[in-house]
Amino acid sequence: MEIILDRNQYDGIWNKIYNEFLFSPSCKAIGDSWLSFPIESKKYRLNGVFSEEQERIVNSIFCRVHGKDMYALDWRHDCFIYNPCEEIPLDDWFYDTERDCNVYFPSYYPDGDYHFFASFDWSIGLYGHPWKKEIIIVGEELIHEFEKVQGRLGIAEL
Repeated sequence: MEIILDRNQYDGIWNKIYNEFLFSPSCKAIGDSWLSFPIESKKYRLNGVFSEEQERIVNSIFCRVHGKDMYALDWRHDCFIYNPCEEIPLDDWFYDTERDCNVYFPSYYPDGDYHFFASFDWSIGLYGHPWKKEIIIVGEELIHEFEKVQGRLGIAEL
């Protein structure tokens, strides 16, 4: 796992999400669309906070489908490059002595902020909305894998 501290890289990632995927963060109900993708995607309702086991299920799906480095993005917080095959535990954090602060790795469940997990080419991803309790799964193969474990994850297609 590596923190994305380079400001140009960080800004470039978020500019893409805002401009190309029409990311619209808001705490007001303004219609149904908060993110848009040019490839296949499916939206799910989250029925409860993910357990450690559910986090492992999602992680194993990403490891099987992608298995390479990807982004772990926590809106307005530290963002990371990580490999899902690392099996980073739920609630993982560490103290960054250089910046004198705690650093938290985001969970797959959007617990308070928008959490996005995506391949570098944006062909697969999981995008989570915190107060709508929704996730959007992007990419045909990833969607297929989530459909197989929908009940175990406690998610319902919208």
